[in-house]
Amino acid sequence: MRGLLAGVLAVVLAACSAFNNRSDQTHPCLAISRFPSQLTLGHYQLPEDGVFSLSFIHSVSHTPVRDHYQAIDWRIIQTAETFQAHGAGLPSGADEPGATGWEHHNGHFIIHMQRPISRLIVRTDRNYRNRLHMGGREINLNAWEDQALELAIVPCTAP
Repeated sequence: MRGLLAGVLAVVLAACSAFNNRSDQTHPCLAISRFPSQLTLGHYQLPEDGVFSLSFIHSVSHTPVRDHYQAIDWRIIQTAETFQAHGAGLPSGADEPGATGWEHHNGHFIIHMQRPISRLIVRTDRNYRNRLHMGGREINLNAWEDQALELAIVPCTAP
């Protein structure tokens, strides 16, 4: 009886481990969908480190902004924001939610952070050159009509 229980426990633990450790069977992808309709526009395999960024031209200062993210444990964490000029909606100090540091380097303000993002919704507009960067690739988010897009981490089949 004791051997049977140990065997059942081993099978249950193995099943739970396989369920919780999706990286054994899949690799994370970044899905881009229309928001709120959830119509999928594309899936892009994330690089091994899970790092990606979004760039755009700020609507008030008309200067480049880049938001840096990393997929960690199937969640999106914002790790930094880089910009040249302060403007509406940009961080203004080290007391920003999730901020871990602040610097000014080579004419750019950089706020370092560990900010979990529950839903990453991006409003695109051709005038602001919205781009997704990951693994040396640049994806033009303005290739689709101006709209709200949701970016989410989803499993994709490993190559």
